[in-house]
Amino acid sequence: MSKPKFLVTIGTFDGVHLGHQKLIRWSMQRAQELKMKSRVVFFVSPPRFYFKPSLAVPLLTTGLERRALIRGLGVDRVEVLRFGPRWAEMAHTTFFEEYIIKRWKAGGLLVGKDFAFGKGRLGNLKFLQGETTVREMTLEVLPLVRVGGRKISSSRIRGLLAKGEVERAGLMLGRSFTFTGTVVRGRGLGAKLGFPTANLRVSDEVLRPAGVFHVLVSGGSLRGPRTALCNIGTRPTMGGRGKKLVVEVHIPGYSGSLYGKKLRIEFLKRLRGEKKFRSLDALKSAIAKDIECVANV
Repeated sequence: MSKPKFLVTIGTFDGVHLGHQKLIRWSMQRAQELKMKSRVVFFVSPPRFYFKPSLAVPLLTTGLERRALIRGLGVDRVEVLRFGPRWAEMAHTTFFEEYIIKRWKAGGLLVGKDFAFGKGRLGNLKFLQGETTVREMTLEVLPLVRVGGRKISSSRIRGLLAKGEVERAGLMLGRSFTFTGTVVRGRGLGAKLGFPTANLRVSDEVLRPAGVFHVLVSGGSLRGPRTALCNIGTRPTMGGRGKKLVVEVHIPGYSGSLYGKKLRIEFLKRLRGEKKFRSLDALKSAIAKDIECVANV
């Protein structure tokens, strides 16, 4: 009995937003119609970031998060690739034969209209049309999709998050924007103000929207999601300098230790932007009001 062939869909799919979800579900349906299994292959970062680092922007999801989200849609197999020197120098014929055919067992391909692979981007649609015809494989170009009559893109979602519009971004993602970080020791500034915080180390790859937010926190030793306040910024009132963003979370009513634990932050609403207050008392008053807002939701 021959092994099943896969309909292979290749892309980046950062965020796995509603548009991506629609495409992936369509690819699963096509695989079923063609009596194949579904396989999604994605690069963690778009290859263009490697060739032109100036184009690089923070990601909406890590590779592990993206893999879990895509698997959650019901895809049979998911492959995660990190683009680097090996991929940049690989001949398009090698990529096609060793990966698409042998490793991923492709019986068909679904790709975007501008898709190309291999050194010099020689593995373009023209090349694929020739190879798939000879091998009697299916080749289809992923359609442009709209959700609710609107085009949804990862770049548009990044733009919303950069402005702190987490609610609108969540509508396009089909879920709240989230990221995960590890609790590390900070300077204890929050505790000195009377509002102890957990300082999070978050991957520099991941987008961190600036401002003060109402969030849900889960993980570590917390029992279920806890409502919390999250500040992302440079802490100007406390002498913060430079552009490095600090992520800190205050969980009202919680007094345990979370050092070394991973916490998942789910963004619900932006309360305000970060600002430099005239005094520590003014800052403490603002934080108290923020906590009151969170508690009353």
